[in-house]
Amino acid sequence: MTRDAVEQGFERYLADLVDETYEAFDVAAVLRGSRSGRSRAVSKLLKNSKPLERHVVRPKLREYQRTILRQFDPVLDYAADTDAAFEAYADEVLARDLYWDSLRREIRGERRSEIRDRLLDRQRAFGDALAPLVAADSDDFFEAVTEAYELEAALSMVEQHFVFTTPLQEEREAFAFELTIDPGDVLGGLARALPTLDVEFTDEALRSMQRAEQRVIPQAKSDIERAYDD
Repeated sequence: MTRDAVEQGFERYLADLVDETYEAFDVAAVLRGSRSGRSRAVSKLLKNSKPLERHVVRPKLREYQRTILRQFDPVLDYAADTDAAFEAYADEVLARDLYWDSLRREIRGERRSEIRDRLLDRQRAFGDALAPLVAADSDDFFEAVTEAYELEAALSMVEQHFVFTTPLQEEREAFAFELTIDPGDVLGGLARALPTLDVEFTDEALRSMQRAEQRVIPQAKSDIERAYDD
């Protein structure tokens, strides 16, 4: 199967996940829970949450989407390279890993190494699962899925590898997802005099992404089951 076809199939569900995360994301809860929750800047932003969602939250989620897609490239390279060990791709995979980039600075030593290994193991397993799909003859995504896997194996791959929140569920306190908000950029006018806010939204990222997964994963499984019925 061509790389483009695999990427398009993956990107379709990733885009759905980002859209659903955006819909579920509660920016007001993030602002109220921030260290600056009672500040004048937060009060202004809370009264104008829609511009904040459009100009800050959505671009941040799109940035994460691009990061995940960039990491998918070396994972696909590994899946297609039947002769190479994963270690040949590990550095590039890790350099593009959203979670590794969000690891808190105070995480050091053995624990840092353990998290690194788990993140890489996760991507290695994804590449191994993709190998039969990349090797399939059909360039149609769902035809290739039915050629490469038995139904239960295809559903298992979705259940295991379309859950992007796994590292955050396993090591919640190890990661920090953060936003920098300039009220002037969001609201303009007199808001330009308000201070910039650095806001952590790790809890809300986990909550909203899990809500998105609860919608997207069943849809992906339904699409796959339909392909086997055709």
